[in-house]
Parts: sequence; C-alpha cells; structure tokens
Amino acid sequence: MNSNQPSIEADRRFILEQHQPFSRSLVWKLQQNFFAQRGIQAWSQGVVPHYVTSNPYIARAYSKVVFGFLRDCYSVEPECTNAEFSPFDPGQPLYIIELGAGSGRFSFHFLKQFLDVRARSVLKDVPIKYVMTDFAERNLDYWRTHDSLRPFVEQGVLDFALFDAEQDQEIKLIHSGDVLSSETVGNPPVILANYFFDSIRHDVFHVRNGQLYESLVTISSQQEEPDLNDPELLNRIKIVYDDHPVGAHYYEDPDLNRILRDYQQRMADTSLIFPCLALQCISRLRHLSGDRLLLISTDQGYMHEQSLLGRGEPKMHLHGSFSMMVNYHAIGQYILNQGGRVLHTSHHHVSINICAFLLGNQAKDYIETRQAYDEAVEKGGPDDFYMLITAIEKNYEALSLEQLLAYLRLSGWDAKLFLDCFPALLNNLESASEQSRQELHSAIRQVWDSYYHIGEERDLAFCMAMLLYGIEYHLEALDYFRYSLRLCGPDASTFYNMAMCHYSLRQLDETLACVKQTLALDPTFEAAKTMLIKLQSEIKH
Repeated sequence: MNSNQPSIEADRRFILEQHQPFSRSLVWKLQQNFFAQRGIQAWSQGVVPHYVTSNPYIARAYSKVVFGFLRDCYSVEPECTNAEFSPFDPGQPLYIIELGAGSGRFSFHFLKQFLDVRARSVLKDVPIKYVMTDFAERNLDYWRTHDSLRPFVEQGVLDFALFDAEQDQEIKLIHSGDVLSSETVGNPPVILANYFFDSIRHDVFHVRNGQLYESLVTISSQQEEPDLNDPELLNRIKIVYDDHPVGAHYYEDPDLNRILRDYQQRMADTSLIFPCLALQCISRLRHLSGDRLLLISTDQGYMHEQSLLGRGEPKMHLHGSFSMMVNYHAIGQYILNQGGRVLHTSHHHVSINICAFLLGNQAKDYIETRQAYDEAVEKGGPDDFYMLITAIEKNYEALSLEQLLAYLRLSGWDAKLFLDCFPALLNNLESASEQSRQELHSAIRQVWDSYYHIGEERDLAFCMAMLLYGIEYHLEALDYFRYSLRLCGPDASTFYNMAMCHYSLRQLDETLACVKQTLALDPTFEAAKTMLIKLQSEIKH
C-alpha cells in the first residue's frame, strides 16, 4: 500500500449520536458528570478557569452595584402604589442568590466587601441573606465545612441550596429550611451568575437568506466508547453541524420565539448560539421574584448585535469541562421585551463581559444601580483591571516595593497576585526602608484576611512566612509557617525555616525540635545537618 495514501482505518469514526438539537446533546450530561465527579478539584487543580470572576477586585465592583440596588429598593416610599415595585419590606431579607457558586471563592470575597460597605452605611440594619447554590451536592458539602465561610453562616447572612437550572422553580435553603418561592420572597432578589451561562445548555441556529435553520449535531469518536457518561469523552469527540430549516415558532415559550424571529428578520449569513436554558432559568426566577430583580452576570460573550454577525460554527472551549460564548444580546432582548433595563459597557470588552439586567418599574428608574454600575464597571471595571494585570505581571521584577504594595492595595489584597509578586517582593527586602517593611507587614495581614483556601498547590502561608522572616518579624513568621503545616501538610523546608525563626529568637529547644522534624522528613537536608551539629554544641555549653 502506498504510504502516502490515507488509512481508511485511521479515518473511521464511531457515531455516538446523530442529528440532535444541540441543547439535547450528550455533551451536557458529560458536563454535569464532570462537575459532579470532580467537586472542588475542578478548581483547586486549575482545570476550570475561575480567577477572573473570583477575585477581590470583581467582588468589590459587584458589591457596589448590589448596594446601589439596595439603595434603590429602600428608597421606594411606603405609600407607593406601583404594583410592579412595592416598597421594601424591612421585615424580610434581601436575598442575593449566586447560581453555580463553584469553589465558593467569589461568594467569600463578595460577602467581605458587601458587608463592610453595608456596615458603614445608613442601611447597616437592612437584613440580607446570601445564598450559594449549585447542582452538585459535593460542592455544598465543601462549603458547609469551610473555615472561611463558617463565620458568615454563624452571623445568619449565608445559606446554601441545591439548585438545578434546568427545572427548579423554588430554592430550599439548607440551614434555615426556608423555601424561596413566589409566595415567600417579599423583596426583589439579586441574582449573580458568573461563568454560569457559558456552561449550561444552548441551542445553535443559522440564519441564511432570511431562513432560520436549526443546527443539529452529530457526535463521533475515533474509538468505540462503551461509557457515554465518562467526562473524558469530551476530549475525544468530534462535532459536526447539519442545518435543517425551521420556523420561528420553535419553542413553547413565545418570548424565546420572539427573539428568534427578530434574528431571522435582521441577520444575514451567521451562526447563532442561543442561550435557551439561560432564558428559561431567568423566566423561572422572574416568577419567583414577582418580576422584580437584579441579575448580574460575567462571562465571555456577545452583548452587541454587530458581534453576532458573520459568525461561523460555534466552538466548545475545553478545560476538563467545556464552555461556550454567551449570547448576552439575546438575554438583553429578553429583558427589554419584559419592560426591563439592560446595563452594559459602551466599549467592547477584551476578556470578560459584565452585564446587569433589571426587571420591575422602580419609581426612580434604578438611578442608584445605574450610577453604581457606571462607576464600578463602565469607568475602569474588572475587565480593564485584568488587562492591566496581564501587562504588569511581565514586569514585576522592575517594580519597587512601594509600587508592588500599591498594586496589591489596588487589587483588594489579591492572594493570587501576591503569590505572583512574591519573588519580586523577596528581592526588594534588602533595600527596603523601615516604613516600607512595616507596610509590607500590614499588607501580609490584609492579604491573609482576604484569602480563601481551596487546596491549590502554591503555599501562600509559606511565602508570607518567608517575607516576615526576611523583615525580622520572627514570631509572626512562625504563625504563618504553622498555617502552612495545617493547610499544606508536613514539609522539610517549612520545619527548617521554623528552626531558623526559633534560633533568631534564641529558643534553642524549639530550634532543635524543628531541625529533628526536618531531618525526619528529609535525612539528606544538608543545612539541617549543619544546624543540628551547631545546636548540639551550643546546648552542651
């Protein structure tokens, strides 16, 4: 056989499903299985990207917008007769419901930011209840035992709930047992959806010459696949789209069909990702809230209609699970068709798109919410800050200690950025002034206070301890070495550096104990061997 001729066997593919609407494809079951099986490891092992929507800076932006919404709600006069937006009921909480809270890191950052703002305002006594939701029970079990979330639960401001975006119309809270429904939710809720709509069911359509086509999928693999529930299958499949003409009365819900019909009439030759489940989920939340709510969502997606033009077949972005671009324009049209408001930046986003959607004819037209969004997102928001991070991170070594501290302060004391800066911080210690050393000491406390541990490989506490040792805060360095041992487990380097701290404090017995721990873990640790000989000599005399 000619070696240049393609092998028929190599081109052979095994069909797993044929001509299925994309929203009913097996890929969505694989998606759910991935998150159900991996639990917190989906984030702690860096498989699923989440930093850009789970950091102090974006949490601060959200807290400002949500607090603006709270001010709008509270400003409605008691005698207001607008049936679409009744006065705020101070006897009931404002519910803030996060869809797909994942690792819980965003929830932690948001609560710290929002509760701090509320505590320093005239609305400090307004009750709020933050509800973290997910469909995977393993994630709820993780949150319930997390040290950083427990204080919020004890304060009565945090609860958890299982929530399936595909079907649930009510939300039952784990701790209180309360059920959030159209009969029980008295105040307009806030819905937060970060990296959520990109990972739930979509349909795909094509518009060509005024005709609407449904893009059906055929999925195949190069090998036989006996287990169609294995999430690893996502890495082996090939998706082929096949267009079939349909009418604009595709869905049972006329609100969804209206958006499709508008696309059919306005679009030229383009492929459309249609967020069918996102819209159905929003519809159920509308009912739960009595058509009064604030929805804030951050994701990669299209907000402007021109961004939808001339699109080819959509792509799945694989990262253990997968994600797709979100058609925020369709979500915006849905909200506008219900008489609501859409808030988005006037400029095109680069990395993430932060959109806010409002329902309910509030008496003052949500002036506080709109102003907060303008300040927190439009004028230098998280997308802009993330772009600056990508430029600055290439030049950490060129920055002075004072510049690095300013950067961390601006970030909201971001633990990830602190770790990224660690080598540069360490290199600046020798030339640092006493004032800068004191400010570094304060910065370490601030970063630790804003840290939410999920078991990632990098050891924040160890890095902090090394910096504290470098500026001669030996007692506090020991505290952080102990945090390192508790969170990351026994390590020879940790015990050796603890020995050095004890030695600097002339605590020789403690030094000896740590050196022995070091050698028990690593008998080849030369510096520890040398220290042991030195200690034995000093203790003898």
